[in-house]
Amino acid sequence: MYKYIFSDKDFDLEHTFDCGQCFRWEKENDGYVGVAGGYWGRFQKTEKGIELETTCPDEKFWISYLDLERNYAEVKKTVAINELMERAVEYGGGIRILKQEFFETLMSFIISQRSSIPKIKSCVKKLCEKYGSKISVEGNYYTFPSAEELKNITEEDFRALGVGYRAPYLVKCVQSVLNGEVEGNMLEKLETAAAREKLMTLHGVGDKVCDCVMLFSLAKYDLFPSDVWIKRVMCEQFGSSEQSAKADGEKLFGSSSGFAQQYLFYYRRSMEKG
Repeated sequence: MYKYIFSDKDFDLEHTFDCGQCFRWEKENDGYVGVAGGYWGRFQKTEKGIELETTCPDEKFWISYLDLERNYAEVKKTVAINELMERAVEYGGGIRILKQEFFETLMSFIISQRSSIPKIKSCVKKLCEKYGSKISVEGNYYTFPSAEELKNITEEDFRALGVGYRAPYLVKCVQSVLNGEVEGNMLEKLETAAAREKLMTLHGVGDKVCDCVMLFSLAKYDLFPSDVWIKRVMCEQFGSSEQSAKADGEKLFGSSSGFAQQYLFYYRRSMEKG
């Protein structure tokens, strides 16, 4: 087992792991435990900072995953363009946008369509437990299965996990990845428009899923994923229509659109939940 200490400056565990960008981290006492990139990890807030116990031997993996080399103080200054954004930034000031593995992110956000976060987490957990590899730590933790490990999984198999109508999308997604139609490293090197056009060719990948996958795994920070919460706040506070929310957000925030979207999403959803 390996241990690392990270600064808690502009980094809050709850803000980062409960803002809707990931589905494999669970709150445990005053910390979070989960799996990323095939590695188990347990985060705890301590007097020294944020302590991580993990099976990963390379600290650089977590530095990249947690986006720790970015100056989020500057990001927050850039997106705090009005009073609402100032409140959103203050409320979710510890959010860091994770750099997640492409295939896992793609499959997870296909599962996420028209679903709640608890339901998404449940389906993803069942998928990992059924088809992933067990990690050698105390408790039941599994890797996210690769496309190769899922190559023979049928629609019926996926439906048994509770994914419903998304089952055929997942089957076709696995095949598209295996056939080389999409590949994370290749997409990341493309300009946003070209990468988006390519990813949107996949069956079951619409605007919101595409933007989330690109933001949370391909570092395309100029995208502004638009779901019900974002559409609501953009209509209420920025004079957008539901149809224009995404374009208006990207025009307002430019290359920092993804960061602004996360602050807004986390703030608006939390306010609604009370």
